[in-house]
Amino acid sequence: MEKLTYRVAQREDYQALADWLVQLSQAPERHCLHTWSGESAGDLHRQLLSTRDDGEMCYLLALEDGQLVGAMGSEFDVELERGWLHGPHMAAEDREAIADELFSRLLAELPASIRQLSAYLNVENQRGRRFYRQRGYEEKQSLNYDFWLLPGDRVLSGDRGCVLLGKEHETSFKQLYEVLFPMAYYSAERVIHMIGHSHQVLVIAEKEQVLGFAVTSAEAGQSAGEIQFVGVREECRRQGNGRRLLLSAVDWLLDGAEVSRVCLNVGEERVYARRLYESVGFKLRFTGIGLSRTDE
Repeated sequence: MEKLTYRVAQREDYQALADWLVQLSQAPERHCLHTWSGESAGDLHRQLLSTRDDGEMCYLLALEDGQLVGAMGSEFDVELERGWLHGPHMAAEDREAIADELFSRLLAELPASIRQLSAYLNVENQRGRRFYRQRGYEEKQSLNYDFWLLPGDRVLSGDRGCVLLGKEHETSFKQLYEVLFPMAYYSAERVIHMIGHSHQVLVIAEKEQVLGFAVTSAEAGQSAGEIQFVGVREECRRQGNGRRLLLSAVDWLLDGAEVSRVCLNVGEERVYARRLYESVGFKLRFTGIGLSRTDE
């Protein structure tokens, strides 16, 4: 009889886990976008390990006679009281009992302050979507699109008129960011704190007033960079500022951070934004759907 065991993943488990997750995620019907967004196994390993070492990641493993047959994890932010679920990842389709047990054990390992949990699955992952719906998670009404831009597809032109966020811009940036992205997973203060480590902010400004900004992210050792937020003051829209910020963010990531591709995510309702991204060289890579549940 095969022996089934469960345990929390240790640091030395993450390389084998990353290899397994990338192999499993190639099939859209098994794909969780919180887990894997197209990076190599080496990149995923570094990313998972970095989050784990920061005390913001937990993974549960299911093993049969020592072989990995299931895994489920979560990133979490104690300050925001939020978690982002990975999986459930199963080696076989008929192991719902293992997925149930992984989920229960994972919840018990997360900090008690985590109130909101979200999942983000490939739209074709019907089994995963059903798993979450059965546990009270609500699907968003619209899809999300993950876009990639490779260096050969970038748009080259002259000066964009954008500069790096300076001390003189911080107050105006915070005010505009909080108006445009009140529900963002990072506060304006935290974005500023991360500048020079994992993040950079480019702005269009008139003296101290920020007219628009782009927030970029590039983790050390990772091959992909991300444009996380692009925002423009309402009275400054439809003047080409969004395009200038977007192109400047691409320039910064490819030339400054020296990543090999740039990624971003956008909801299907933002038709104008999607057209803008496609016009500067971004191409659709994955289509995902979000699910979430908030516990009082």
